[in-house]
Amino acid sequence: MKQNTASQRVAAVLRARIRTGALAPGAPVPSARQIVREHGVALATAAKVLATLRRERLVRVVPGVGTIVRGPDGGPDLSREQIARTAIAVADDEGLAALSMRGVAAEMGVATMSLYRHVPSKDELLVAMVDAVMAELPLPARGTCGWRARLEAIALLHWEGYARHPWLSHALSLTRPQATPSGMAHTEWVLEALTELGMDAATALRTCVAFIGYIRGMAMSLEPERQAEQDTGMSSQEWMDVHEATFAPLTSRFPTLLRLSQTPGVDMGLDAIFESGLRCFLDGLEHAWGDGGSRAEGSARRGEARKRSRTRAR
Repeated sequence: MKQNTASQRVAAVLRARIRTGALAPGAPVPSARQIVREHGVALATAAKVLATLRRERLVRVVPGVGTIVRGPDGGPDLSREQIARTAIAVADDEGLAALSMRGVAAEMGVATMSLYRHVPSKDELLVAMVDAVMAELPLPARGTCGWRARLEAIALLHWEGYARHPWLSHALSLTRPQATPSGMAHTEWVLEALTELGMDAATALRTCVAFIGYIRGMAMSLEPERQAEQDTGMSSQEWMDVHEATFAPLTSRFPTLLRLSQTPGVDMGLDAIFESGLRCFLDGLEHAWGDGGSRAEGSARRGEARKRSRTRAR
């Protein structure tokens, strides 16, 4: 109830500024984070404020610009690209669960049915959104860098994209991938790097999916963590500090966990965990296949490792 009251109070302030001309047509509206700073409300409350003003048709989202005061309408751009961009802005602001064709139509100031002439279904809209976001992530120049540098570059690029669009990890599918030209270009980039290691087709394809899946899997924690920070006002480390006493009786039963968890200065943020896991993934590829090594060389190394393991076991 408190969040609703705060939302209505802040919306009233911004509504008054728009109607008195203090915020003129075309002027940028404070972002959600600016509202948090200026009015001392939670980020979720700030998002509700902006959603309220959009529903009242006082403001609109301009992709690549932000939320601005709505001026006299000159007819909306109902191209597939613009519909996707508007939907991305809604999903960025309110999450994928809040996305609907009706909501996008309201954002664009048109009847819902008018969207279906350009985007036949919500599933098709999601495909267009994914393609547009992947197109935002330009692949680095190939240059002369090796397979590892290229895979590391695209992994960090994807991680940044997921951070900007937390809903994206939930929209993508590994087992039933969407037919998006931009996404397929990224897959091609990964496969090219992997085939430089001499992998056969089956190994390269499975490793590519596992690599992309690792990044996506880690990214699926971004949206819940962001929501948890909004709800609690605490970072994950601050939350752990507050709940340390709850874990203590259990942790004492596991000596390795107890010893390692008491190590000072360990960064357990998602960025640090992601980068550590990425290094392990790439180290594993390098160990198995070598830098530009062939399949035969990789198999020979794995065979030698198995022999050493059996010798130690005896």
